[in-house]
Amino acid sequence: MRYIKVNDPREVYRYTKVENPPLFGKTVKKDGYRISEFSFPSPVKMPIPETNTVFADYFEPDNKESGNLCILLHGHGFRGYSSMIYFAGNLARNGVKTVLLTLPFHGKRRAQGVTDGTGFFVLDSVGMLMRFRQSVLDARAIIDFAENGVFGDVERISVAGLSLGGMISVIAMGVDERIEKGVFVISGGDIEGIFWKGLTMLPLRKYVYRVVKEGYDISSEEREYTNISVLYDPLTFAKYIPPRKVMMFNGMFDIIIPHFASEELANALGVCPIYLPVGHGSVLIYRSFILRKMLKFLKE
Repeated sequence: MRYIKVNDPREVYRYTKVENPPLFGKTVKKDGYRISEFSFPSPVKMPIPETNTVFADYFEPDNKESGNLCILLHGHGFRGYSSMIYFAGNLARNGVKTVLLTLPFHGKRRAQGVTDGTGFFVLDSVGMLMRFRQSVLDARAIIDFAENGVFGDVERISVAGLSLGGMISVIAMGVDERIEKGVFVISGGDIEGIFWKGLTMLPLRKYVYRVVKEGYDISSEEREYTNISVLYDPLTFAKYIPPRKVMMFNGMFDIIIPHFASEELANALGVCPIYLPVGHGSVLIYRSFILRKMLKFLKE
């Protein structure tokens, strides 16, 4: 059985600041902003080499005097990524510099021959911790670039995440005080509870039930999971965020992130969520409403 013991869970997300600038690729002009692709080596090396090069898109407003930078972290799978393009473009169009970060196992970072997101969720608790750690430190590298002037004048940095991206955003904000504000959309905490009750983890639960039925003793694995999962549970890091400001949007009929998980996270953050009469997959019906609230919040 494997255990990880630390006095402060934030120690797990220590890293050496990134000094070298990213490599920029092509730029596409849009109405009110430009999109520039860039890449850089991840501060964390994983056994899956495709994840170790980070890809991101910088949405630069035509108004280059803006000192407000928002790092967007998308949800699981292709749909989770594509939905955030709407927010990235409109944030930039309204004067907020925006970086849309591609998470491990997604887009150009997915292993060959597999679909977007496949490989992020695994039964191995240490493997899960490595995936969350890489995601968080990739986001922190973006902040390093901002400090080094890669995105021009940046006075305030925020994070915004959808679903899985929201969980990663909470951890990033909890470990990095350079992030001043956070926006979390249909996200939650209590990783262990989500595993046993959330719909997303149903395939992995079926596997667990099958091996138990076959007589395999998983008590050791259960104790290991409980010990290690707290190190990538947003609830663990939420307490480090106040008094910084956050905003939450919770789905009233969300079966992917169960109601208890979003409520526990909101309580830990000390915030009253904005409740939307939607489920996990239908939240984008309210995307224009969410965008308006985000813009006002980020510009305050």
